[in-house]
Amino acid sequence: MDNFYEQLVTSEKSLTYKVANVMVYGLGVLAFLSLLFRQIFLAIILIAVAVGLFFLKKNLFVEYEYAFTNGEIDIDKILEMKKRKRVLTFQIKDVEILAKESSDEINNFSNKPNKVLDLYPTNYNGELFVAVLNKGAEKVMLRFVPDEKFLSLSFKYNPKAVKKNK
Repeated sequence: MDNFYEQLVTSEKSLTYKVANVMVYGLGVLAFLSLLFRQIFLAIILIAVAVGLFFLKKNLFVEYEYAFTNGEIDIDKILEMKKRKRVLTFQIKDVEILAKESSDEINNFSNKPNKVLDLYPTNYNGELFVAVLNKGAEKVMLRFVPDEKFLSLSFKYNPKAVKKNK
């Protein structure tokens, strides 16, 4: 039987994102008005700032999707609910430990990797889980927010590593 599950970790638009979004359009209007009054240098500066803000604001509204397919986990980053970018793909059998960040198992885990990936929205304030992934010579620590079904499927494929009830 195939095991497939997708979990979307949503985020709310922050005040910074909303302000940046309004400023992009406001600066565009000001640039247009500057062109009407033949202030070309000012218009170029305003357009450059608006374009910079346009690309910056994409990173201010980020959601994550965790997909579990028969032991393979894909983690995607979704920018502004429009653009999807694959962040990481790995097998659950390559995980050495998966537990709550505040658990004794994680605190007592020796040989923690230096490379840490935060794969959850910045305004998330719930319980975080940590997975230490061993991909050959490289070790990576993932901080993410799987739900109960995701943890159950992970436990099914790697019961020694997944500490879901502590």
